[in-house]
Amino acid sequence: MGQGGLVGRLYLADTIVRRIGIIALVLFAGLVSVASVLLSPVDAAIAAWWPAAGVSAVAVLASRGNRVAVALAIAAVTAVGNVIGGRELLVAVLFGLANAIEAWLVAWVLTRGNPVARLDGLRDVTRLLAATLVGAAAIGILAGATAWALLDRDFLFTALGLLSSHASALLVVTPVALVSSRLNRRVSPVEGVLQIAAVVLLVGYTFWPGNVLPLAFLPFIALLWAAFRLPTVVVAVELIATAAATTILTAAGGGPFAVYADDGARTTVELIQAFLIVYAVGVLYVSAARNEWANVVTQLGAREALLRGGIISSETGILVAEVLDGEHLRVVGVNATALEAIGRNEMPGSWGTAGIWMQRDRVVFGVSELDERIRARDPGRLEITRGDRRFDVDIAFYAEAGGQPVVTLVFTDVTARDAREQLALAVADDLRRLNEQKDDFIASVSHELRTPVTSILGFAEQLEESLLQERDQQASTIIARNARRLADVIQDVLELSKLSSVGAAPRAAAQLDVLEVVRHCAEDASGLSPARQVQIALTVPEHPVMIVGVTQDIARVCANLLSNAVKFSPDGGTVRLDVIDEGDETVEIRVVDEGPGIPAADLPHVWERFYRVQTERHREVPGTGLGLPIVKGLVETRIGGTIDIESDGLTGTTVILRIPRERAVSVHVATTAMRTPSETGQDARAEAQEGAE
Repeated sequence: MGQGGLVGRLYLADTIVRRIGIIALVLFAGLVSVASVLLSPVDAAIAAWWPAAGVSAVAVLASRGNRVAVALAIAAVTAVGNVIGGRELLVAVLFGLANAIEAWLVAWVLTRGNPVARLDGLRDVTRLLAATLVGAAAIGILAGATAWALLDRDFLFTALGLLSSHASALLVVTPVALVSSRLNRRVSPVEGVLQIAAVVLLVGYTFWPGNVLPLAFLPFIALLWAAFRLPTVVVAVELIATAAATTILTAAGGGPFAVYADDGARTTVELIQAFLIVYAVGVLYVSAARNEWANVVTQLGAREALLRGGIISSETGILVAEVLDGEHLRVVGVNATALEAIGRNEMPGSWGTAGIWMQRDRVVFGVSELDERIRARDPGRLEITRGDRRFDVDIAFYAEAGGQPVVTLVFTDVTARDAREQLALAVADDLRRLNEQKDDFIASVSHELRTPVTSILGFAEQLEESLLQERDQQASTIIARNARRLADVIQDVLELSKLSSVGAAPRAAAQLDVLEVVRHCAEDASGLSPARQVQIALTVPEHPVMIVGVTQDIARVCANLLSNAVKFSPDGGTVRLDVIDEGDETVEIRVVDEGPGIPAADLPHVWERFYRVQTERHREVPGTGLGLPIVKGLVETRIGGTIDIESDGLTGTTVILRIPRERAVSVHVATTAMRTPSETGQDARAEAQEGAE
């Protein structure tokens, strides 16, 4: 809430501006100290009022760095002020240190948990009061002890005097610098002038020399006016003006406190301090409460506007009304759909002012069954018909303590809803047919492409093995490499088509050893790029890890993950393949590479078809962006596990695959289970090599 007024602006300002402001405040505190000492009663150990306490606290609060340094500067200038005022050097130094400790403690309490002190609400005023008590008590004890030890003055009397004079100064001076400019209220200039004039007249009349009537309460009326209507900063300034005028006029013999001068100057001073403390606390609390109330009103107004806007623009009919005196229904919000459901084009003006009578012989909304339910305060649902349209009406009553009962009517157009549902079903059918046509088209095209590509690849591999001239050898190598890439793309598209097909028959599941599948995949991956010498480091348990699953699916997933890890690893790097079996319901497989990693912003998108990370290192590696979508589809639709990717975008990527131990075993597992491990491994290697990117 705001930036904390002068303190906040200095705290957030540039270093030079902040330091200049703090130096100015420290020097001003010194000047005020000199004035306070010079105006103190004759032979008094302490000053009558010490506004320098508030200025010092503001200086320390504005410091963003070392507050101790600012506090020591306060100690120096206030000590100089005491010396100029005629006090002994040692007493002046100790008084200066006490002032510094007071300012530091006030700043410490005010900023506990917050970088900048402010005075926006009731909690802030309470914290200011607590900081004032802590700081004033500290200087009362320290300076009181100094006066007792060095000036032979009564400790308790001096401490209480310091407590009251510094507390009033902190409560009157400090708020001016803490109030946020954001809390300025719009007030008529005429009202502002009248309120200021009222303060001047009432303070002047109450404390004018010669007037000794006990009317100290009169200025409070004008200050409360400011607290209710004017910005808090105006209230704070008026508090300072009232304190200064009260002190000066009382010293001139005016006001209700001057009559006690014969009992001793200290009595008059303490009455003034108590007067200022009571005024400051009362006015600041009222102003803070007014600020919080204004904020609540603003928030409620914004929410009401939002609610009204939502009601008006909603396709569902909504009517909200208050029950007044148990006899009238005053409509506070209704939209066109609700009016249409009850057969009206617009809401009568009387509905929102005088309301609608709810007696049995009166018409409420003109729909008999709905009217009866409202008169009987009977919540629930009913169905009404308006022409060829049907509406479901949900009736609800709310009665909160201290407020008017509220009734809400929600009209749902059943006819329109049914039409939308029918349209949605039709659209879903169309999309399903289009998806099937798309899958059929992809499958047909892929099958048609695979035959000529296989022929091209076969002849290209023969040319690679033939003795050709260097230029022809290079051309045959390029043809073979691109034919393999095209074959991989075709296989990936076919696999995606199978995964997205609705109702496709899954492969039969059987008991298998994950370690055997993983070892074969690691062997195949180690030969993907022998020239780059990327090593596969396999870490597996010593015992077999048995699960129920499909060997080809797990092999294809592992092959794809290892292929990606090898492609993005640096030359001579290592890819870790770990199988973790902790005896729970899943087996975990981790693939960790030393590549460039995946930026955090790209991690959610790597599972999308044809998506590729657009960094320079990733663009250097060929690929179609189909490998990971295939992996995710296999894991979620066939294996029934989960897969996650972790990367900081700088130091490699970790893929975590979790495979459930138990899967429903197909009735056709017998033939699969009877195959030898070598045959299963050969199929796994073939499937892995076929799907590797």
